[in-house]
Amino acid sequence: MVKEEPQFEVVLKMVLWDEDREAIFRRLRVNKVTGERAELIYQAARAERVKSLRIDGLKGLGLGLACLSIAVACYFGFRLDELEVSRFGTGFIALPLLPWLLGFFAAILLAFGIWKVVQGSIEILFASMKKGSIADR
Repeated sequence: MVKEEPQFEVVLKMVLWDEDREAIFRRLRVNKVTGERAELIYQAARAERVKSLRIDGLKGLGLGLACLSIAVACYFGFRLDELEVSRFGTGFIALPLLPWLLGFFAAILLAFGIWKVVQGSIEILFASMKKGSIADR
């Protein structure tokens, strides 16, 4: 198995840091790993990198979906779609502050949820094209 190769951990670190492919293969050649074996080690390390990036994207997507569901539950659970202005006495108008604050919170949560869903989806779809070190995330 490729992951049991002595050079796999070193190659994995280099791939996670997004080092140049030629530098990785140069390191493998120095350690007498060439040809198909070197390519398999590199491909396994790339697969680990993409898997790690997609897991991060799934976490963002899950957070976004959770925020969206909480915002929708707040909106419909507290009947924020039926808010009205309350009248007291002959002319005093008061807005029920708590439902409006809850509606504001739900709107912010909805916007944050949409942002995280889009960001997570993009990270999942384009994980193999990401440049730069994973440590920078």
